[in-house]
Amino acid sequence: MTDKVFITIDSKYQRDQFDDWLAGGKLEYKGRIYYWSAQDSNYGFGWEVSTIAEEDWDSLDESEFNELLKIIKKCLCDHKTEYVIPHFG
Repeated sequence: MTDKVFITIDSKYQRDQFDDWLAGGKLEYKGRIYYWSAQDSNYGFGWEVSTIAEEDWDSLDESEFNELLKIIKKCLCDHKTEYVIPHFG
């Protein structure tokens, strides 16, 4: 994998009544756009990322998929709204 990865966090906010954070955005990779959502429950487990339209993510092999989810989590923890990885893989 040597393609650029672009991650955009479209929204990220804290829900006081549930003591958690929610976020959502998109990931651009190999000419395709993948959408995701995430939740951090503040109980020490970190961000849990879920795919939106799972069939769109099926084009990725398992190692690519896992690595891309790690990158999304890193972006969320770094408090960035846009993230570019020039040489992924």
